[in-house]
Amino acid sequence: MQQAAADYRAMVVSVIQAIVERYQRTPDYPFVDTKLNLITGEDFAQDDPIRGRGAIYGWIQGRGLESLVGHARFLAPDAQYAPLVAALDEMIGQITVQLQIMRSRNGGHLSFLMDPDGQPFSLDPNGSPVPFAIDAETPYGFSDLFASKGLFAAATHTGNDAALRDALDYVERVEKAVWDERFQSDQIPLDPKLRPEPRDGFRAHGAYMIQIGTLAMLAEAGIGGAVERGLRLVEYELETYANLGGRLVDLREGDFWEGVNEQGVPYREADGVLYSDPGHALEFVGLALKFIAAAQPHASPEQTERLHATQRPMFTLLERNFANGYIANPGGISKAYDLVSRRHLNTDMPWWNLPETIRSAALAWNVASNGEERARCLEILRDTHNAFRHFIRTDLHLMAYQTRSIEGKPVDAIPATADADPGYHTGLSLIDAIEILAR
Repeated sequence: MQQAAADYRAMVVSVIQAIVERYQRTPDYPFVDTKLNLITGEDFAQDDPIRGRGAIYGWIQGRGLESLVGHARFLAPDAQYAPLVAALDEMIGQITVQLQIMRSRNGGHLSFLMDPDGQPFSLDPNGSPVPFAIDAETPYGFSDLFASKGLFAAATHTGNDAALRDALDYVERVEKAVWDERFQSDQIPLDPKLRPEPRDGFRAHGAYMIQIGTLAMLAEAGIGGAVERGLRLVEYELETYANLGGRLVDLREGDFWEGVNEQGVPYREADGVLYSDPGHALEFVGLALKFIAAAQPHASPEQTERLHATQRPMFTLLERNFANGYIANPGGISKAYDLVSRRHLNTDMPWWNLPETIRSAALAWNVASNGEERARCLEILRDTHNAFRHFIRTDLHLMAYQTRSIEGKPVDAIPATADADPGYHTGLSLIDAIEILAR
């Protein structure tokens, strides 16, 4: 475990150093730049409409800002990283300004794909950009969710009170949209193998889950009301998307589905599939446990009881969804699984669910109720760690291939964005794991 923690630390430092160096080489490009082909090791062509520098992903910039802050906080206590932390702080300030400029041009929003001036665009059937307009009446989407998280992290890091007020307002507006069911995914699917999300009456859990991560930050910062808001999110996810207490007798205890219908019943598609993304379920476990830990010092006695109640099923969810998604040979967690037929729907294995599961297993181990649970958490961490090793490019900043196939080969598939991870799924997950394993 200590060697694993050391390896994770080396990965965290190497990746964020590369991100800083890529930023510094183009001073007139105030964005997190991870436009790197992780298979060839070369930069994408600048004129590529979805991979080039003219394609700014709202998801990546919001996630990237949160990542920069998380890495700066992690590295700051070690004097040897002072120059790196200073460079991160400069990036945080400049990217914050740029995202605010882009929001001001779009009625307070960001979008999935934008040009560097902030003009949103979609793609026609030939893959060519098609500009479109968004304004204050446009529904909030995942770009807003990630950006509000990142801007809150930046504001607390820099101590800018005006920026903090603005970020808290942004967070609250996004969260209200999620609860009012006015939130709409802005993702433009870039991988034809990804199962399309049904639109009519399908209520996905993803926005609730990611907002739990936001509330973990708010709770840690002591923001009033954060504990109650986060508890509401975790409790809703458990009551709505998880098979606990034998809720559905034809499923297994701990199964976790991606969406429900308008009646709150698990959404079964026309072909009978009950779709689960095991990685999302495992990500939920990590974010929920992170929130619970952050909330406990600020909780009332009644909230403390509820936090304990939400913590109890997390091991069950970890164990079941790892079993559902894990493919031992060649090693990875599948993208899609059917809870009815108990079969993989998409055996492509993205990288991101592995560090997320490492975090979840470490956090679950930290609060396990007995020795048997602790041992199982370590087995899951071990298997996930060993699978993750096959994704890491030791010759390319210790970054990870985005996707591997069932044959164990890297494949040129885009999990969500063409840009490589800006240290969000990988770095922030591993930092949380390091801080537990190091103890």
